[in-house]
Amino acid sequence: MNEIIVILHRPQDPRNIGAVVRAMLNTGFRHLRLVDPAPFDDAAIAAIAHRPEPVLAQLAIYPHLAAALADIRHVVGTSDRPHPHLPWRNDVRQWAAETRQRAASAGPVALLFGAEGNGLSRAELSLCHEIIGLPVDPAYPALNLAQAVLLALYELQQAAPPPAPPLPPAEPPATIAALDRLAAMCDELIAATNFVKSGDGRALRQRLRAIINRAALSQRDAAIVTALLREAVRCMNRKT
Repeated sequence: MNEIIVILHRPQDPRNIGAVVRAMLNTGFRHLRLVDPAPFDDAAIAAIAHRPEPVLAQLAIYPHLAAALADIRHVVGTSDRPHPHLPWRNDVRQWAAETRQRAASAGPVALLFGAEGNGLSRAELSLCHEIIGLPVDPAYPALNLAQAVLLALYELQQAAPPPAPPLPPAEPPATIAALDRLAAMCDELIAATNFVKSGDGRALRQRLRAIINRAALSQRDAAIVTALLREAVRCMNRKT
């Protein structure tokens, strides 16, 4: 989740900053940026968020919003209502899954929250790639700043992690013919070394074939081991 960054634009109450830090600690997020915040000190944050150091150690403060967003690749704003001509959505769980994927593949992604009381202005929302409305009762949609942050981060935390990148194409597995050739070379090596001291060696050969099958060799791997054994047999035969 290192590619997801919380940005608070002009937060006015240090207690709310502390509550946001606590919400981030609760949900495993660490990157917080403040834009033109009211004066605060670490003690005020620690009074609300116990052991806030993981977030405060990476806290960045910016004089204006443009600077805070300069390196961000995707900005998500928050608003309790749609705005004309702005991309607003309220399918928060689908959004959370998409955002986790986007952050993992092309981050960083910023979650932008406005000041207490007024939220984000239309000009600030126009900087966002998309705007989300959080799932609250429309009869009372106003959320405390820290509550809004917690709800958004909780959904991101609960979203399924992005799938691992696909593995490189595997080499084709060895054919039965290739395994037969390898087993035949094992037979020649057994004979060349006089490895079987009693009996006809059938049990040994069956066990070696079982080992070969369990190894799940690729076609190329089987060819390499067969060639190596062939050369070993040739060397032994030349010495005799």
